[in-house]
Amino acid sequence: MMRTASASSASVRSDRRSFLARSLGGAATAVAATGVPLGGLFAAGRERLSIGLVGCGGRGTGAAVQAALGCPAVEITCLADRFADQLAGSADRLERLAGAAFRCPPERRHVGADAWRSVIDSDVDLVILATPPHLRPAQAAAAVAAGKHVWCETPAAVDLAGIGLVATACAAARRMGLSFASGLCSRHDPDLAAVMARIHAGDVGRPRAVVARHEIGLPWIRPAGSTWSAAEWRLRNWIWFADLAGGPLVEHHGDALDRSLWALGDVNPVCAIPVPHSTMSLDARPTTAGPGGGDRLPQPGGLAVRYAFADGRSLTAVVARRPGLPDRIVETARCPGGPIDLRMPVATAALRRVDPHAAAMQRLVRGVLRGDRIDDGDALVRVGHAAVLGRLACEAGHVLPWAPLPAAGPQPV
Repeated sequence: MMRTASASSASVRSDRRSFLARSLGGAATAVAATGVPLGGLFAAGRERLSIGLVGCGGRGTGAAVQAALGCPAVEITCLADRFADQLAGSADRLERLAGAAFRCPPERRHVGADAWRSVIDSDVDLVILATPPHLRPAQAAAAVAAGKHVWCETPAAVDLAGIGLVATACAAARRMGLSFASGLCSRHDPDLAAVMARIHAGDVGRPRAVVARHEIGLPWIRPAGSTWSAAEWRLRNWIWFADLAGGPLVEHHGDALDRSLWALGDVNPVCAIPVPHSTMSLDARPTTAGPGGGDRLPQPGGLAVRYAFADGRSLTAVVARRPGLPDRIVETARCPGGPIDLRMPVATAALRRVDPHAAAMQRLVRGVLRGDRIDDGDALVRVGHAAVLGRLACEAGHVLPWAPLPAAGPQPV
């Protein structure tokens, strides 16, 4: 598919490329090159926040709608997706739900493998990254290098090298005064925050262990279209493939790991230990195959891992796919004063009409407009690091120690 290009994106491409050649280490100079004011948009006399969406699936489109509905200063002005039908569906939904805030003419709607570059090269102030997870590290690094504020969906990466690159991008955003927010939304639930405050204040005693167990149904499957290649079918079903999504522990369990680590005081574990589990057996039923019968979807299954901490505490994370059975979710902090249910505030958010995802997006948008830097980088990187390490421990079948992330080198132009 062809990629279209707007005049605005061409006007800033040379600045971005020259900056990337110097790597993220000298990132502060990109602020002047792109015109993003360190003091916030209002401080510069501007009253509009221009947002570009990279990845026009359901979550990306939903995040853009939440940004538009949460603040009248927002405009959605640029879109990109690998697939034309997905972009068209997103544009239709944004026109209906975002109304006048959707100001994206056809020439600013980009399709193709490199379409994301056109959004990052454009004149938007903030980029929403909601592509498949294996693509997010490079896109996050490029967005920060171009002087953009970033909303990065979770997981941020599928391997340790990718998490290292995201960590480098987050550090560069701090130096530049840019916001880097994430789809880890639990910390924006006021009832859960109150529970965590009780835990951290010692009202129920220090947590000795946390267990986060999710047994869920199958994720979505997109049947092959008549014109899809095997590679396209695989990418459209990215959630099933560990090299694209990271596997169920990485892709599905991020928010649960974040809540668990939050309860334990946001410290890093010392190692990840694989745990045998009887419900991890694979379902023997056949799964959908791609075009020509090749590249069948992986069998459903799951993993269990225990994270040990230096002070003797532990976090046990279990995630399993159970076809045809109802979801079972348990998240418990075991404290001297009794068990604390970490999941209940999140589960009842819909009844309270509190949407943590919307609250997180509104916090980002309003922070950028005021000049208050929003930074979710530490939690995003810690969760990604823990999830990937846990998956690797299960794959290896033995204990893996917590170690520093690989250093990210200069990014290609």
